[in-house]
Amino acid sequence: MDGPTDAEKLPVTIVTGFLGAGKTTLVNHILKGDHGKLIAVIENEFGAVSIDDALVGENIKEQENIITMDNGCVCCTVRGDLVRALLTLKDKTKKFDHVIIETTGLADPAPVAFTFFINPEIADHYRIDSILCLADAKHIGLHLEEEKPDGAVNEAVQQVAFADRILLNKIDLVSDTELAAVMEQVRSINGVAEVIKTTNSVVDLDKVLGVSSFSIEKTLEVDPDFLEDEEGHAAATAAHDGAAADGGDHGHGHSHDGGKTECHEDHGHGHGHGEPAAKKPRKKRHDLTGVSSVGILAEGELDFNQVNTFMMTVLQENAKSIYRSKGVLCFKDQGNTKFVFQGVHEHINFGPSSVEWGADEPRVNRMVFIGRNLNRKELEEGFRACLVKD
Repeated sequence: MDGPTDAEKLPVTIVTGFLGAGKTTLVNHILKGDHGKLIAVIENEFGAVSIDDALVGENIKEQENIITMDNGCVCCTVRGDLVRALLTLKDKTKKFDHVIIETTGLADPAPVAFTFFINPEIADHYRIDSILCLADAKHIGLHLEEEKPDGAVNEAVQQVAFADRILLNKIDLVSDTELAAVMEQVRSINGVAEVIKTTNSVVDLDKVLGVSSFSIEKTLEVDPDFLEDEEGHAAATAAHDGAAADGGDHGHGHSHDGGKTECHEDHGHGHGHGEPAAKKPRKKRHDLTGVSSVGILAEGELDFNQVNTFMMTVLQENAKSIYRSKGVLCFKDQGNTKFVFQGVHEHINFGPSSVEWGADEPRVNRMVFIGRNLNRKELEEGFRACLVKD
């Protein structure tokens, strides 16, 4: 019996892009759009303190449409957490028209896309509509040129290479000459994807939803081993003999204990395939050496001037090493106004949220810094020092 056709499957847009490129802003723009579609969002954040679910949640009437996967390093070839999230959506009585997966800015998109081929239950229900990469015109060049250890993936390069649509965002922050140079750099990596220039992630939704622009043939040109895991098993054989939905019993070596997040894809597989085939070289590893997330939860009200001084000092002194900063904040003498802080390197955006603090909502400030070789103690103590003393 033939399986469902692509037209019968639920379309999925995988949104990638380095930290601070404008992914969450794009998702909000889509959710506010007048498209008549019921959209489910799967959020994946790097770090223990979740911020993006609150920012996206402002634009979704029912929170059950959001599934947040915290501490997800989005680097494993077969990801149980993503599979479970997709199966949860599939089993809901409410029927969605489209799914958006917003990956962390440190994600290599290949393993995310691989999920839709390795698991038969997922493959029967979902299809990839597009891999959409947001590129920050101001900072993408810095990340594309970042040197990585031998054998390690440059996530920014992978994100651009695997995309079938690229939103070159924040073009208002660069000159025409700089924009031309960035375009040339992006085109040198991916010469076939449609590039759409945007400001504040605003784009015609017909250009990003229901576009059917994902091509497995093009993906295999970028990564000929895309349909094989690190052990050389083809996707078509990975779910044989009733394998588990999350692709088997993998032993991961991830550390999310508030420090470095290292993903060396050291999986222990227990598949029985008879005579072992000759081992192929492992795919490049996802290297996050020295990259960490510092999440801070602090209840109470903040002093505006102290926060301003603290943030400006921290971001100016660590402009290159702090990739991303974001927060939801409560200030003294501001009533129920909730403030949102967004930073990419030394560039910041700060202002009131469209949603106020609830009457019974605890006034808990949430701040996250993501970067390389961060000083956790200095960041935590500096931020907490901005709290208004009783």
